[in-house]
Amino acid sequence: MNTRNLSFLWFVFLIFASIGGCGKKEKETGELCHIVLEEGEGFYAEEPVRTVETGSDISFKIILEKGYYSSGTDYQGEYEIALSEKSDTETVILTLHDIKYSESICFLTEKGKYEICYDANGGNGKDGVTDFVKQYDKGTHLRINTLRGTDIFYRDGFTLVGWNTEADGTGTQVGLGSRIQWKEDLTLFAQWVPWTDIAGFNYEVQGNYAVITGYSGSEEKICIPSEIENIPVRTIAEKAFYGTDCKSVILSPGIYEVEKWAFQNSSIEELWFSDDLARISGYAFEGCEKLKTIHINAVQLPAYSGNYFDTFQDKYDRLQALKDTRKIVLFSGSSTRFGYDSEKIKEAFPQYEVVNMGVFAYSPALPQLELILECMKEGDILLDAPEFDAANRQFCSQKDLDYAVFAMMESNYDTFARLDIRNYSQVFTAYSSYQETRKDMERKNYQLSAADFDEDGNPVTEKSYNKYGDYILYRPNSQNEEPVYGLPVHYTVNAFPKETYLDPVNQEFKKFLDKGIRVYFTYSPRNKYALSKESTEEERARLHQYLKENLIVPVISEIEESLYSGVYLYGTDNHLSTEGVRIRTEIAIRDIKKQLEKEERK
Repeated sequence: MNTRNLSFLWFVFLIFASIGGCGKKEKETGELCHIVLEEGEGFYAEEPVRTVETGSDISFKIILEKGYYSSGTDYQGEYEIALSEKSDTETVILTLHDIKYSESICFLTEKGKYEICYDANGGNGKDGVTDFVKQYDKGTHLRINTLRGTDIFYRDGFTLVGWNTEADGTGTQVGLGSRIQWKEDLTLFAQWVPWTDIAGFNYEVQGNYAVITGYSGSEEKICIPSEIENIPVRTIAEKAFYGTDCKSVILSPGIYEVEKWAFQNSSIEELWFSDDLARISGYAFEGCEKLKTIHINAVQLPAYSGNYFDTFQDKYDRLQALKDTRKIVLFSGSSTRFGYDSEKIKEAFPQYEVVNMGVFAYSPALPQLELILECMKEGDILLDAPEFDAANRQFCSQKDLDYAVFAMMESNYDTFARLDIRNYSQVFTAYSSYQETRKDMERKNYQLSAADFDEDGNPVTEKSYNKYGDYILYRPNSQNEEPVYGLPVHYTVNAFPKETYLDPVNQEFKKFLDKGIRVYFTYSPRNKYALSKESTEEERARLHQYLKENLIVPVISEIEESLYSGVYLYGTDNHLSTEGVRIRTEIAIRDIKKQLEKEERK
């Protein structure tokens, strides 16, 4: 008799041995119920049989075999599956809530779709034995997140700075934890950089840590070590690298803080650091006018996995996959994420693919548009619908970065390295804010998908996002027309000064136009009762004419059609209900068709 049958017999015995018999009849609180976690493929449980009082919760620690991932359970009540430890190991906790009766539960697993092999490439396994590791992935995202690396490999006197498809670093490079297109039999080789000779560093020992206070070397590439004479390096002090003539600086994992003016007036062009670096002063790289590129390696588990910020990288995956395909790209903030039926747009324009790049309006649009521009080509269409309640960000007048930019980069930091940081301000202040924001957040894993959660982070049984990037959970019409936030928005000419709003967005639009990309301006949806008193019908007409005359791209929609009864909004003043999405999509399709026909007649 196999183990599974023995477990089942044990379960039956417990049923009949319990007082009065539990069966499928709900018991009074305080009585006992017996739960058996049946054996299954790809896992084992440390304690498969548990007894609890009715109405209580119960948890099982489950160890998944290599190559398997959890896909749920047949428990009919509420349950949660979470990582057991803050690591990449597949040990999970299954928690069943509000046990009502004794029963046998199945834990469901699936075999991972993808496999990547990691070669230590001169390094050693952290376990002292392994120098070759396999990773399995369930295909949550179009591209796979690589392993973080520092928890599996080490090499004395070297820092791991990424992976490469070739051992000598001549292939495709990917950062630790960042995404790569999976291919069959893919092997990634660890890329190591030797620590710079400690003779070139001045340092002080403060408690149990070393603080770098100066540097006298002349290397073009400086790799600041994790430790000096077995003392962990924690801080780069003020003016430690003042005026240093170098091209690249690598901060090894474990370095916690970079103080103000630490690299002031140095000639650095590229910077590498890990996401355990908690604080970088906004003045740390003051005067470093050549600093263009920042590479961030993930050595910590992500905090935003499954969050709506995390949708940016999934959308960006799709955009990259369609880089050479004709496409319509929808852009603005969450009003775009909630605002279109891309399947209907695809049906109306079958010669185009569709990508919904909307995420969050209150983060600057400029870096997002720069990344989108990279992936678009001649003949593509960008449909931009700036949200007026976040106009300074949506019209590209704000160059300051914020924590949300980094939150959108967390599951693929390599995306941030595509940006020229000289075009932005407050970069390091924003990074420090991001680290402070996520400091106490629950750490998750890259296998999570935002499509498995609703907007508030609650697990859902049906996907909340489709392949285009639309948020698709059903949203009923509102019962009233009243604004949600009570924050009236100005739809007036005075609210959009040409120099500070229209000129910056025109400058960005011109980059698209110069590549032969069609750019169309449309209006984002808004509750018509969430406008300021100054936003009269006459003033709205003036604004519409003003935008048509001063934007360098066509305004293809009517402002009045973007103002909806509150009935068609859901939870906010600019997120459409499911019916509102249908109405808006029909209008958008009509407007795009009219504009294309107009251009064809010219």
